[in-house]
Amino acid sequence: MIDLIRTPFQFDFFVRSLLAAMTVGAVCSVIGVYVVIRSMAFLGDALAHAVLPGVAVAYLFGGNLTVGALAASCAVALGVSALSENSEIREDTAIGILFSAALALGVAMISSNRSYAVDLTHILFGNVLGVTAADIRFIAAAGLAVLVAVVIFYRRFLVITFDPIMGRTMGWNVRLLRSLLLVLIA
Repeated sequence: MIDLIRTPFQFDFFVRSLLAAMTVGAVCSVIGVYVVIRSMAFLGDALAHAVLPGVAVAYLFGGNLTVGALAASCAVALGVSALSENSEIREDTAIGILFSAALALGVAMISSNRSYAVDLTHILFGNVLGVTAADIRFIAAAGLAVLVAVVIFYRRFLVITFDPIMGRTMGWNVRLLRSLLLVLIA
């Protein structure tokens, strides 16, 4: 029975995928609290699909797909913050608008390129068993940056999550803090 449990750990790809999943799970559990409290559960799905234009641009110009995806997700997160700053548009509505627009833009960009041969679902969903050592280092660095930022801004994030008016009263730049929180989520 013990051999059955130990066998998968003999493979490097399994150990890397488990390490990546555990790291992402730990970071997402910390930052995910803000997503749930702010009723932005749709944001995770929206950001996952909104990376497509960034990936398409990176692919078309021969750049790093991860950097393209990160840039696109941060752009959408900042767009959500900018749109929702207006009291007439709620955050979930802004998420829906930008999610649809980014996904459509990404599909249009990929469709316009005749030489594109990579499976679209592979880009959107990935493959945890294909995680490389470089991916682990990137995940660890990004996760550490997110956790450090959450620790540093914990009190401010807590206040703007529950009472942004109090944050303004305390002289904080609530828009900047909200944008930072959304970029950390991205």
